[in-house]
Amino acid sequence: MGIFTSIKNKLRNNGGSALLEFALIAPLLFLLFAGIIQFGFIMNAKVVVNSASYEGVRAATLSDEPEESARAAVLNYASSSMPGWDFNNRLEIETNAEGNNPGDDVVVKVTYYVPNFFNKLIPITGDERVSVTSESVMQIEEKE
Repeated sequence: MGIFTSIKNKLRNNGGSALLEFALIAPLLFLLFAGIIQFGFIMNAKVVVNSASYEGVRAATLSDEPEESARAAVLNYASSSMPGWDFNNRLEIETNAEGNNPGDDVVVKVTYYVPNFFNKLIPITGDERVSVTSESVMQIEEKE
């Protein structure tokens, strides 16, 4: 009976079960945490891209050279809102001005490509970047 009692006592000891449970749950927690960070980067980029396209189209409507002013305003806003982010390969700015007369429409479309961290872990999407796009339209105002 002594052997059965010692085995029964060892089975009741729960010292290693907490470590085992943590080892099973930790990868899911880290994946969830990484997903929250990725979502935060995408949402931050969306807010900045929306505001940058608005600032670009606003600058274009007030300028004599709408396309150059829009590009400068978008780059200025994006660099001040997302310091340290790469704009060379990830930021695209498209401007389209129908004319330079009051009442003509100016369209500014800004696209930023956010790196997809999950593609390196689980290649599901096939693309290493997530595109975030915004488009703003305004009419050229009369200049004084």
